[in-house]
Amino acid sequence: MPDEPSPGELARRLVDLQHAAQRFMSQELFVAEQRATERRLTTIERDLSGLASRLDGEIKALTTRMEARERERGANWRQSVYAGVIPAALLLVSLLVQIWLTMDGTT
Repeated sequence: MPDEPSPGELARRLVDLQHAAQRFMSQELFVAEQRATERRLTTIERDLSGLASRLDGEIKALTTRMEARERERGANWRQSVYAGVIPAALLLVSLLVQIWLTMDGTT
C-alpha cells in the first residue's frame, strides 16, 4: 500500500482536477465570448461602412442641389437684369432721343 496515495493526496488531486476543469470551461467560455464579440464587431464594421457610403451619397446629392440652387440664383439675377434693367435703360435712351429730337426740332 505504500504506492497508493493517501486520502488527503486524493482529495488534493481531485481539487486540482476540479480547478483545471473549471479553468478549461472558463477558457471555452472566453473563446466563445471572443468569437461572439468578433462577430458583433464585424457586423458593426459592415453597418458602419454601409452608413459611410450612404452618407457619401447624401453629401453628393446635397452638393448637387446646392450647386443647382446657385446656378438658379445666377439665372434669376440674369433674368432680372434682362427683364428689368435693360428695358428701363432702353426706355431712358428712347426718352433722351425724343428729348434730343424735340430740342433739335425747336431750334
